[in-house]
Amino acid sequence: MLKRDEFLQARKDFLAYLRYTRGYSPGTCYAYNSDLGLWATWLDEAGHDWSAVTHAHVEQWIAYQMRERGVQVPIVSRRTSCLASFYKWAKKNERVETDPVYLADKPKRPQRIPVWLDRDEQATLEQAVARIDDLPDNIFGRKREHIKAIRQRYEILFRLMLNSGLRISEALNLKVQEVRLVNGVAQSLRIIGKGNKERLVPLPESFGQLFGFWIKDKAKDEFVFAQKAAGKATGKPPKAQTVRAYLKRVNERANIPKKVTPHKLRHTYATRLLEAGAELVDIQALLGHVDLATTQIYTHVSNDRMASIVSKLK
Repeated sequence: MLKRDEFLQARKDFLAYLRYTRGYSPGTCYAYNSDLGLWATWLDEAGHDWSAVTHAHVEQWIAYQMRERGVQVPIVSRRTSCLASFYKWAKKNERVETDPVYLADKPKRPQRIPVWLDRDEQATLEQAVARIDDLPDNIFGRKREHIKAIRQRYEILFRLMLNSGLRISEALNLKVQEVRLVNGVAQSLRIIGKGNKERLVPLPESFGQLFGFWIKDKAKDEFVFAQKAAGKATGKPPKAQTVRAYLKRVNERANIPKKVTPHKLRHTYATRLLEAGAELVDIQALLGHVDLATTQIYTHVSNDRMASIVSKLK
């Protein structure tokens, strides 16, 4: 078997391991496949054997991306992390003798404070997405009531993310049967997150009442945010890309001076927990982080809280 064919087979086996043994999402596997493809192309152009490269070759690849291609550090860091996972797997499965990534100098990902919405901004966003006074009577053959139903679905979706910290993929794949209802009130969510790990996310009572009422007539096996398809009782939820585009339009309408994305709603939820006195281990469990180090980006505090602390100094 040619060395390139050998690499392609190893990549295929590695991705199968991630998908079916580790439970990685199709999107994550697609990204890993793309990153390893870039590595394979560089190896071909440089004339290197994938199974005999050293840490020096990995460092050359990193430098090539940053200096010659102008790729930003976070992206190079992600690609290097992918390469590290691949070679760790390859060494464990005796596809290579040594791991060339382990000793390589890797780019340091800059530590950034996450962007979140303060309470006024959150209220403004919620008001903007709930507005129905600007709905047209008809657009592309769709009546006002249909357009209103779409807006209400997005209102519930965004409020759910603000009250649970779900990833966009987790929220869109949520089914009615995974919501625990008690006397019509949604108490908690059973979430299967990254790495096929399960967690239970409780909901605030005020939102639980609204959410429970909204799903009360939906079938148990239905996606909570299913789009009704013609001739079908249930449909699939909107794509994440569609949700991001809709949120962008809402943000423009709300005139919030921040780029608001679904993930920033997750940051906002974590910030509200922190302001309420939650410990990092609590936030880690609620967000479904495997490593506490990931949660440590939420060690920021609001300006009001900092001012309150400083005011107590003698």
